[in-house]
Amino acid sequence: MGLVSIVAREDFISLVTDLGIQQMTDDIHFKELIPDTAFIAFSGDEEYAVMAADAAETLIKQGFSLRELAESIQSSINNPLLPADGRPFEAVVAGYSQKGKAQYHIISNIKPLESYYPGTGESLYYVNGYEPMLVLERSLKMYGMGTVDQAQAAQIHLLQEASKFIPNVYMNPSSYILKRAN
Repeated sequence: MGLVSIVAREDFISLVTDLGIQQMTDDIHFKELIPDTAFIAFSGDEEYAVMAADAAETLIKQGFSLRELAESIQSSINNPLLPADGRPFEAVVAGYSQKGKAQYHIISNIKPLESYYPGTGESLYYVNGYEPMLVLERSLKMYGMGTVDQAQAAQIHLLQEASKFIPNVYMNPSSYILKRAN
């Protein structure tokens, strides 16, 4: 699967991913978990993505917090009983807590869970991949990241640039924006 980028501030969380040609099938890139409040986005192995999407939906219905949901999925995909088959997978659970705190959690089958909570005036960002992360960093410096429009412009610029050097990244962006409720 393609590229996933997140820009998170205390007042908004912006997701941009590429849909690519494979999106014409049942491929999953992101799933809304709680309307206007939380989502999960995927890159990597499709089987893991389907498993994580199903688990996330179930855990949210059971009242898990976003952090608890991420920890549960992380432990499931890193289960020592599962074969280490070399299929890379990352997912990002992002949204707002019941108290309105922005957060995102990076789930991976090759590294430990990472959790981020942007503070007042702070902008945090994520892209699945080292080189794309550097491109997004430069794009954010060029476009800014104080507003949703600036963040999305930088993320779309990242997609344009990444499509030049990453196979199977396509210039067909899909975006999703969460804004903190007042």
